[in-house]
Amino acid sequence: MRRGTSALSWYERGLALESVDPAAAIVAYERALAGRADLADAHNNLGRLLHDAGNLAGAEVRYRQALEVDDAVALYHFNLGVVLEDLGRAAEAIAAYERALAIDTHLADAHYNLARQLEQQGRAADDELTLRRAVRHLKQYRELVRTAG
Repeated sequence: MRRGTSALSWYERGLALESVDPAAAIVAYERALAGRADLADAHNNLGRLLHDAGNLAGAEVRYRQALEVDDAVALYHFNLGVVLEDLGRAAEAIAAYERALAIDTHLADAHYNLARQLEQQGRAADDELTLRRAVRHLKQYRELVRTAG
């Protein structure tokens, strides 16, 4: 009796295929998740590939599934924030970026995206406090980028 390909093998296949054949990587991640729905990274990676392909609703579902498995990964919250932004749901995106930064204050891109969203929100509402928050996050982003380079 032969054993089938393991979920982890499908996951590793997805990783290997991402840069050369995203469509095949999507299939590999789906196969991995069919065997093990608890592979949070597979949900996240699948969400990113779906996002890149323009399937925003599918990406949101996968990012949320990654978070159901492991809510303590800042990158999952960040990716959710990006897709929520792309879906035009700014308030939810802001909350996702804030959650990402609560987990990892050094996530520079989350500071940048949050600053941009807060600036838009602050300008629309003529809210100086929100604009100041935006400036603080932009300063934090610049500091992180400066020290990383």
